[in-house]
Amino acid sequence: MTSTADVEEVEREFRRYFMTGPVLEDWHAWAHLFTEDATYFDHFYGTFTGPAEIAKFLEGTMGAAPQVYSPLVWYVVDGMRVAYKVFNRADNPRPGGPPIDFPSYQFIEYAGGGQWRSEEDVWLLPEMKGFAARYAAAEAAHPQTLEQKLRRDDWGSWVDWARPQPGHNAAPSWLGKAGFTPFCGVADIDFGVRSH
Repeated sequence: MTSTADVEEVEREFRRYFMTGPVLEDWHAWAHLFTEDATYFDHFYGTFTGPAEIAKFLEGTMGAAPQVYSPLVWYVVDGMRVAYKVFNRADNPRPGGPPIDFPSYQFIEYAGGGQWRSEEDVWLLPEMKGFAARYAAAEAAHPQTLEQKLRRDDWGSWVDWARPQPGHNAAPSWLGKAGFTPFCGVADIDFGVRSH
């Protein structure tokens, strides 16, 4: 795929991909934007194959951290591939406090027909641990309800289209799901292939 129309297709489908998952948090629908043999590789958690494993992984990890959302900082379309950066962000429990976040980088490959063949996530464990500690300290001083954790107040000023409509209330696909239990740690993930 090298023509202008093809580049436009990848751009269009990336927008759909990002809005479905990171913005609207419909992780089930988002996972089904992957091909049946797609791989999702997270450097910490491991490799997950196909929509069913990808959905289970994303809902389990995101449900464990309901305060986290992912504003898009930048993206680059290069042929069939897209590289992008997000902040894994939480609204500060302290009233008026700045967002608490850490960066991650994603590399995805388009398969055509509105589907994706792979995603690779890169983030640093010390940065994630620092984020978790800062959030836990702020929440200890200012306890949060689930509704407060789902606020999504600051999508940044970087990419105008990559944000929900004004007045949007976050309703992740795991929310209210019968029998849903978020992951408490890597040991809870009994599918896919571990990285270590």
